[in-house]
Formats: sequence, structure tokens, C-alpha cells
Amino acid sequence: MSVSEQDRSQTRASRYHSTPLRVLGLCLLSVLAHARTFVYVANYNNSTVNVYAEHGKGNLVASQSVPTPGGPESVVADPLGYVVTADSLAHAVSAYRIDPTDGRLASAAVRPQGPGTNPFSVTASPGGHDIYVANSGDSTVGIYRMRGRQGVLIPDGRVHEAPGAKPYSVTFTPNGRYAYVANFGNATIGMYRRAPGHAALIPLGVFHEPPGDGPYGLAVGPDGRFLYVADFRANVLLVLAIGANGRLALKDRVTEPFDHHPDSLVIDPSGRYLFVANTSANDISIFRIDQADGRITHVGHVPTGGYPFSLTLDTAARFVFAVNFGNSTISRYRLDHSSGLLTAIGTTAEASDADPYSITAFTIPGRAARQTPGTAGSH
Repeated sequence: MSVSEQDRSQTRASRYHSTPLRVLGLCLLSVLAHARTFVYVANYNNSTVNVYAEHGKGNLVASQSVPTPGGPESVVADPLGYVVTADSLAHAVSAYRIDPTDGRLASAAVRPQGPGTNPFSVTASPGGHDIYVANSGDSTVGIYRMRGRQGVLIPDGRVHEAPGAKPYSVTFTPNGRYAYVANFGNATIGMYRRAPGHAALIPLGVFHEPPGDGPYGLAVGPDGRFLYVADFRANVLLVLAIGANGRLALKDRVTEPFDHHPDSLVIDPSGRYLFVANTSANDISIFRIDQADGRITHVGHVPTGGYPFSLTLDTAARFVFAVNFGNSTISRYRLDHSSGLLTAIGTTAEASDADPYSITAFTIPGRAARQTPGTAGSH
């Protein structure tokens, strides 16, 4: 069974080139090895966010299930210590403070966006502070500033894409200077500049894909030189060069098998590997990134559960997690840093009616965390 583009859209959503920075990255990974990672899953059908603790071997222990306003299609962990959801059915965005001792979530601060917005995804700016919500219903991007210990979201403007653009995702360059919006409805990518210390997005123009294509997931490499695009409708991956002025130019176009429908994608912190969730193929494609020109080469794939809608890595880049909408599970993999290949280490089952759409991870320094109570959620 495969998911058509229409069904999918309706049911869902540092450079390391120099030696000193490679050494710094290795030191960071060493520090993070002693930290605690928590994983958060947005479940669309039963309107919850489930909280899991990861204990260093890729296993997940369930600790909490938090109700949301309705139909969360996306979840992100803000660097300031909040989990934020895009609540599609409630036309709202919600922020939950992360308890630094055990990763559990406090009650939400909810910000309604207005009827018809249908928020599809949520993104935090590099370093936190600002939250961006792609609203597929009214073709806008809502902008919010994070304020206060309870994670109050203060509206700070809205970007209007072309009518019918249906923005599905937003991403930033690592320095936060440039932002890009994937417009699934009209096959374009909006290009924006973001002034230091400001949340507003200043238009730079529009990158046009071939007619009929549908850009979905976005990711920028850690060196900030290339934008990678998962085109769900055309079954292709785009490599776009980011110019000095933030404008995009086509570098490469890699065709995936016809029925794959690539969705979510993530890049490991070294910038060497790209992982792509293929919704209809029920697998993850693995690509090696050429550090010189950003081009990608396929090196393998691993099976997932049914309809993997979202991927995330833990901060130390030891594990990759995928949520499977089709059978309400989380697939867990160990990452081999020398080859980029993934080894399956187990599956975590959620409630049968959960229908997970999105997953994110957050790491807390080891001294701040304590043992998390809960029942084992992995098999």
C-alpha cells in the first residue's frame, strides 16, 4: 500500500572541514556522552506528546504523556529548554517547559492562531528565542518570540506566502541569518534574510522548482553552504547552493525510486551524512555528502515501520529515531560514524491510536538530570 500525495498532505506532516573544528566536535561528543537525552513524539490522532528518556544505548523509557490542544502535526525542542507543537486541529501553537531534572513537560502555554491556519510544522531559530510556524491552511508563516519561564509565545508578525503556496516547513542556516520556506502547494522555496537580534523575515525572492513538484522537508548542512530538499511529489532530492547573499542555486537533483515519496530529512552534525525518510517505501535512505561540493551519493537504506513521517538524531549523533504513522511505532537505529550506515536496535510501540507525525530530541547536561521513572517503552 502506498500513500498518494493528496492523502499524505491531508492525513499527516560548523563547519567540520578544518581539523580544529573536527577536534572540537569530537570533544563535544565526549561531553554529550555523559548527558541525558529525552525524546518527544507528537501523536496526531490521540492529541498527545509522549516523553521518553534515552539511557545511552538507544533504548527509550516512557515517562509521560501530555495532552495537546488538538492534532499536533509537528514538535520541536527549542534550545532554551522548551518543547513546542504545531496543533493543526486546534489551529494553535503550544509551548511546554522541559524539566531539566527528568525531561518531563510542564503544562502548555497555548497561543491560538485563528481559524483556517492549519499549522503544519514548527521550527525554532538557532539558539532559540524565536519560533516559526508554517501554516498550510492560509499560506503564512507565524512568528513568535519565547518569553518567560512558562514559555509564553509572543506574536511577532507573520509572513505571507503566495496564495495557495501551502508552506510545509521552515529551516535556517546555522548562523540564523537566512531562512527558507518549502511551499508544497506552488512548488517554490521562499528565501529570507533575518537581521541579527530580530525575528522578522525579510524577503529575498523565490526559488522555483519544476511545475508539479512538491518541496517538503528541508535541512541545511552545518557549514551553511547547501540546502537539501526532499521533494515528496517528484520523488527527488535537491541540493541547492546557498550564495553569499542567501539566494539559492540548483547544484544537483537526485532521483529516488518513483514510489518512495521522501518526507523528513536530517543531517548528522559532522555534515557527512544525510538521512531521508521515504514515506511510501517504508525505509530510510542514507547518503554521503561530498564535503567539497555538497553533492550526495547513496550508500544504503534500512527498513522502518509503516509510513515514516519524521526523523531525528540525538544531540551526540549516536542514534537515529523514526516515527511510523502507519503502525504507531518508533524505529531506533545506531549510527556508524565511519560509514554513515544505520543498524536497527529495536522498535518502541506507542498506543495503537496514536498516529505519530513528528519526533524531536533534547539533551540535558548529565549533572542536571536524575533517573527518570516510567515503564519501558521499547521491545
